[in-house]
Amino acid sequence: MILPFLACATPAVVADPAPPEAPVATIESSVTVPTLLGEVPGVSFLGDWTSGPCQGRSYARNVRFEEDYSYAVIDLVSPCPVGTTCMWSGIATFAGEWRQDGTQLKLRELGIASGAGPGGPHPVLFESNAEGKLVENGCIYDRGLTVPTGYAEDKVRPRVPGK
Repeated sequence: MILPFLACATPAVVADPAPPEAPVATIESSVTVPTLLGEVPGVSFLGDWTSGPCQGRSYARNVRFEEDYSYAVIDLVSPCPVGTTCMWSGIATFAGEWRQDGTQLKLRELGIASGAGPGGPHPVLFESNAEGKLVENGCIYDRGLTVPTGYAEDKVRPRVPGK
């Protein structure tokens, strides 16, 4: 009896290349966030954030979160136009401490920084969204600063007092 010889070989499997990861500049921390698809990296809150007028606030707000769990805010209520003299510059500042709880930042204001003036409700809670932005009381914050015409970034970048 002659048996046909059949070669059993495993065909070479060529895996499809992994799809490129979407560039997400804000995903930098070791914090993870639970999702339906498992845990994913969380948003790093550190650095400068800005929001235009929104939710009862008619002016831009710049926020800075520091590594030492401090934060500072500049409300650009009515900046004095460059080349003019004003009684009040229209820039209100305040600062405090923050702590992270999952996708949320909880803020505690510590007095009022020098140069304070009128402003809207001060934030107490920020939350990250799926687009890598921050949300505070319905206001969306993007990375960066709002810089009024004629101003330099260093004049509108929030600073924690004593730093």
